[in-house]
Amino acid sequence: MRRTSFAATVVVFISALSMATAFATPPTGDAKFTDYARVQAVDSASVPISGGTNLAMGLYSIAAGGETGWRSLPGHMVLAVTKGKLMLHGGEGCATKEYAAGQAATVPAGTYLVHNAGSEPLEFFGAFLEQPVGAPKPLAEGPTAPAPAGCTGVMAAAAPSGVSINHPLAGTVSTAFYSHHATLDVQGGKDMYAGTYDFGPGWSSGWISHHPALNIVEAGAIGYVEAKDGKCDESEYYSAGQAFFHPAHRHMAYTKGSEHLLLTTIYFDLPHDTPLPVIGNTITAVDFTQAPPADCPRLR
Repeated sequence: MRRTSFAATVVVFISALSMATAFATPPTGDAKFTDYARVQAVDSASVPISGGTNLAMGLYSIAAGGETGWRSLPGHMVLAVTKGKLMLHGGEGCATKEYAAGQAATVPAGTYLVHNAGSEPLEFFGAFLEQPVGAPKPLAEGPTAPAPAGCTGVMAAAAPSGVSINHPLAGTVSTAFYSHHATLDVQGGKDMYAGTYDFGPGWSSGWISHHPALNIVEAGAIGYVEAKDGKCDESEYYSAGQAFFHPAHRHMAYTKGSEHLLLTTIYFDLPHDTPLPVIGNTITAVDFTQAPPADCPRLR
């Protein structure tokens, strides 16, 4: 994890790209971020997203030999491994699968056991969909479940052992705009990037396009401007405690109000690459060279 101020670096980078992009609008205002993970998705998956349920995220650590116990999960989970090796038991046929640092598991609803069979701590960023509002923190809290059929040979603790979670977040998925009854198609072999952004009052992204993303607003509020149906639509915004899904598309984001915006995001389907410095990770998730659409002439 690194916390980095990227405003000046982005402006320099954008300035160079803008020479070849006539009307690009670079970002403005104060922006910092904490980098959590840049990993490659092992599994392809079609992930349903439903408004009104909770999206949970967090940074997990499991001590050597530790485990979560059997856990019944109502929706997909994404586990982006940044250190150690993650052993995942469960699912159809009670398979056992190993994910190394730099890899991510994307698995459907079901009953699973996460185990650290290595000699060093296991660390991963987790995202959990379709969680009931007010549910305990996934994998770390709440009751364990019985072993699923066919998994009787996999011993599990009655309670989590050696499991800790840092920066846990939960937000209720919006029922408006892009989130309700949406589908996130995760492409195996492509990369994921996760981090928390801290945007100051008055910040704007300029016109951008980005890869599909799941988001939780921890503090403040974010608004979006988009060319839609021949108009410049400014009705989309989210505030603290809300979560939302964005497909790949073009828009302009900005902070609403006088508070700092804290936004935790996980991007999907980035081109696979060796993890780069933080600014390199972000640039491959977001394209800042977009020109303003003709439907938003006053925001050109």
